[in-house]
Amino acid sequence: MPLKPIHLRRRRWTLFFTIPFTVAMLATFAYSVFLLIVIDERLVKLIAGVGAFATFCIGGSLGKTVLDALYDLEPAVIVNSEGLDDVRGGTGLVFWHEIESVKLDMDEQQIRVKVAARAAPDRRALVSATRRLFTGADYSIDLHGLSYYPHGLKQALAEHQRKAARRRARNVARADL
Repeated sequence: MPLKPIHLRRRRWTLFFTIPFTVAMLATFAYSVFLLIVIDERLVKLIAGVGAFATFCIGGSLGKTVLDALYDLEPAVIVNSEGLDDVRGGTGLVFWHEIESVKLDMDEQQIRVKVAARAAPDRRALVSATRRLFTGADYSIDLHGLSYYPHGLKQALAEHQRKAARRRARNVARADL
């Protein structure tokens, strides 16, 4: 029986805490622009200009993050019978037959993936020996800001990897016949 795919989506409710900071940045930006227009002292204009620029940059990036999270309803990571798919543009789809091992690291909130030697050459070309040495994995799928149930995700990863290993063993047995 095929396992039900797991769709990891953004935790949208946590971004509502960002909204007050975004509003405060926009208010500070408006006040800085007001000071730039009204006050004629050079020092005040300099401080207001730097303040306007800084609050515009910070408030703009916070606002974009909030809007992206509110309107992005698609899953960020998909775990299914094909493989692990990081839709956000990280590693993309890594097929189960290309995976040597997969581990859920709850301390770092990452799925760590080691790619097997039998993986496609283009996939192996992206793997760095230095990265594997320092992180213990070829790819890391970041889970920060995603909504998931750790125990269920860990079980699903283990079950998918077991099924992929069984399929590999069957294919090897057929090839030997």
